Amino acid sequence: MEIFMKKLISVDIERHLELPNDTRREALPPFQGARENVIPIMFEQAGMKVDVHCSCRSGRLAFTKGWIGIARHLRLNAGDVVTLHREDQGGYKMTVRSAS
Repeated sequence: MEIFMKKLISVDIERHLELPNDTRREALPPFQGARENVIPIMFEQAGMKVDVHCSCRSGRLAFTKGWIGIARHLRLNAGDVVTLHREDQGGYKMTVRSAS
């Protein structure tokens, strides 16, 4: 199931990835009153799983800790498109489509 797809802008790579308004929140792990959640995401291109922190501030979701490191490792650029999927087994997988 696709949770979200987003065309990256510079702030998504340099600071945090703000999730789009149409993100399927019900497919993400529940926050249960917490402001932050850790989501283990498999990054297909890197062949590695990374614990990415998802924070909820003022009703907005953003990937913070863990995201910047993997964005640099994958050499993401503004214009690239990332898609987060929830797999049938319950895990999460992110794919990247390069703008170039």
